[in-house]
Amino acid sequence: MADTPSSTPATAAAATVDADKVALTLLLVSGSRTTFTFQPTDTIEVVKSKVFESWPKEWQEEKPASPQSLKILYLGKFLADSSTLESNKIQSGATTIVHLTIKAPEQELPGHSKSDSAAKCKFCLIL
Repeated sequence: MADTPSSTPATAAAATVDADKVALTLLLVSGSRTTFTFQPTDTIEVVKSKVFESWPKEWQEEKPASPQSLKILYLGKFLADSSTLESNKIQSGATTIVHLTIKAPEQELPGHSKSDSAAKCKFCLIL
């Protein structure tokens, strides 16, 4: 089996994974899901890059701007880019469901540039 991710439907058949591989079923907020296979030593940064490069055709409406726009949530915490799948206790030989969120691109406020250091507050609420 190659080191590149393979996309397979999230069905009972996807439950069989090579003992030396990690299968991640990525679940979007919309409820869409797909499964990719990785090495246990892959970092989260590598996982996000491979997912971005192999973005499923059925998810084109939700495609992020870059791999950095992706966040992976597992057991209630966002996984650090420098951590590996095995260091996050994601087991080899099994399929694990993780949530995949897509950070919305930052929008520029009228009258403020992105380099304007004084424009830190994006929204203000006055009661």
